[in-house]
Amino acid sequence: MNTRQRTLAAVLALTALTATRASWAVDATVQQIATRFMSSIPADWTSVPGTWEYFDPEACFTAPTGICYGNNPTSPYGFPSFAKKQDGTPTFSFQMNPSEAVVLVFRTPPTMRYFSFAQYLVKRPGDDYAVFASLSDSLNQLKIGTTGSQSPGTNVFNQYSAVVWTADAATYEATRALLLASGLPEWAINFLPLPLTITPAGSPIPIGLGYGQNGNLMNLLMRTALPVIEAEFDAYKQEKPFYVVRVRPPRQQAQSPAPVIGYASDASGVKEPDGLRQALDQLVADIRSRYVGRSYRVSDLSVSFTTVTGWDCIAKNIGCAADNHDALYSFDVNSARSGAVRFGKPKDLLIIAGVNHQKTGKATYVNHSVYDTKKLSGIVSVADPLLTKQSALYHAGVSDPADPRLATYSSLYAYAISYDCTGISHCLAIPAPTAANPIGLAPGSPFFVMGRKYLEPRTRVRPALSEITPHRTMQLSAP
Repeated sequence: MNTRQRTLAAVLALTALTATRASWAVDATVQQIATRFMSSIPADWTSVPGTWEYFDPEACFTAPTGICYGNNPTSPYGFPSFAKKQDGTPTFSFQMNPSEAVVLVFRTPPTMRYFSFAQYLVKRPGDDYAVFASLSDSLNQLKIGTTGSQSPGTNVFNQYSAVVWTADAATYEATRALLLASGLPEWAINFLPLPLTITPAGSPIPIGLGYGQNGNLMNLLMRTALPVIEAEFDAYKQEKPFYVVRVRPPRQQAQSPAPVIGYASDASGVKEPDGLRQALDQLVADIRSRYVGRSYRVSDLSVSFTTVTGWDCIAKNIGCAADNHDALYSFDVNSARSGAVRFGKPKDLLIIAGVNHQKTGKATYVNHSVYDTKKLSGIVSVADPLLTKQSALYHAGVSDPADPRLATYSSLYAYAISYDCTGISHCLAIPAPTAANPIGLAPGSPFFVMGRKYLEPRTRVRPALSEITPHRTMQLSAP
């Protein structure tokens, strides 16, 4: 299996990236805390300032080589960087010593549906592919501590916070003391423990921290999604109110290993109502009837879900493409065509019909994204603000206000995807590439669809597949 095949297989699970260059700035409060922190670092410690960066899918999409690892168009990604490549772009991954800590002091994003920090083993020496596997659950907005409240996960937007990422509990405690002395309250300092060893299926696997030819490449990834006011988030990304530094005491090894937090159970004990499955069956039948009546040929796509974790990928030596245990991933393909969806005409459609899990309380947000099969780049996506009852009624052909299906489909949606949405409502158009925006696909190009169901509020990780009604996807060939 070559590198592209490994990664395409891994995209059954996941999300990710490519890098951008931008000016770096911090707000006055972040700068004040950072200045105090840096001035208090012991003289025998090592410190290396970094920058905060955001991924640029366009740069990956236009690069002559390389793949984008299934980046999510709904969710910009940020990361700490400590060096630049020869072309001036920031490097994404870096090596770490077991006693070292990466410290972020920052203002949290404006109000949005989701944000998190997740730790990754990116690449191991000798591998011809990036394993890009998570090492634990994410630190998301339901868990993070900020200056906004003494209770984690409360009043978390536009507040101040710190994340300390290290494999050494002693380094964390010393760094925490410096941050406290710099003005941050203890409840705003978050420990993200980096495991020295993981134990998938009970078998220990060292993570391989350290510098030199035997050290693994690591990084921390911030995800953000669906801001309430897009302009506020655009300003936030431009400002980049982060101070980034890596610090290390004068020892190479961890004095006391950090706790291994692993992955929490995704079972909440609360299932979506059984009636939703029957309602979805009826909606799918209505959509079929409507479009067959308009001379479309209808066939079902294969819809699969992945429940792997980063530890699974590390143990099995497969790429994980930046998995996140906060998300239940789906992969919609035409199994008869080697996974690729191919349209014979620009007016051909995919229609995704499902339950709006955000509305039923089983997810914080839901989206479906179109990907090209070469770069594995997210082209365009639709998220749950548009996955409405009105979309279901439209594609089912229901227009009578007295029709009982208005109530039956109240928590459902049906959304089309096409190269040409002219005359079709509730339709996501796949754009053609242009000089101004090269991210696109020429009509007729193969693609696949990845879905994400993010963050069950009760468990604070992904929704359990056994507790939701899965969506359905149909391919409609135009007459």
